[in-house]
Amino acid sequence: MLFGKKKKTKQALDMSWRSMEMSCENNYKDLAQEGLKEFEELLEQYRSQGLISPEDYQKRRKQLEEKKAELKGYNHKQRIGW
Repeated sequence: MLFGKKKKTKQALDMSWRSMEMSCENNYKDLAQEGLKEFEELLEQYRSQGLISPEDYQKRRKQLEEKKAELKGYNHKQRIGW
């Protein structure tokens, strides 16, 4: 029974990540930031419930940290140096 939950967990994380990526690609800055935050919360929730393997957690956490660095300062209030 746990196998089905882990599969749904993986699908939910993948869907959340894809949604955030699409927001980035379409230049929806606020949605991208919100999506990143939601992905992080979901990842931590699944880790605390034991629904994600430690290896998968570490892989996704690394992916999250790389995306956070990429999106640092990514918002509508970016200063244009004219």
